[in-house]
Amino acid sequence: MSGNDDSNPGAQRPSSRKRFYLAGAAVLTGSLIAALILHATAAPPDSAVSQYGIADPRYQIELQRIGGTAEVLMAQLHDWFDGLWHGPTLAYTVAVLGAAVAGACFFIGHFFFDDEPQR
Repeated sequence: MSGNDDSNPGAQRPSSRKRFYLAGAAVLTGSLIAALILHATAAPPDSAVSQYGIADPRYQIELQRIGGTAEVLMAQLHDWFDGLWHGPTLAYTVAVLGAAVAGACFFIGHFFFDDEPQR
């Protein structure tokens, strides 16, 4: 009774490649389901935010006068990045990040692990 039962193939652990593939599939499925739920339950964007945000030309002129063109570009970048985490765009962000993580799992499983373990 050594505890190592080689006669039962079901008792063997799956290979690392298969585990990474399964992890990638689980992450992709979970992120797509979460994105669908987020998209279905997202509130519509607020009209006041779009009316008085960075798109207002008076705000951009004042910001450029105070901080220069680089400050206007940084404010636009900040406004874009902040918008990724609210409303319907959050669903797209979750889907893209989930696809990226799943792709990384598939990549690691395909290129870094062999099919057969070396003995």
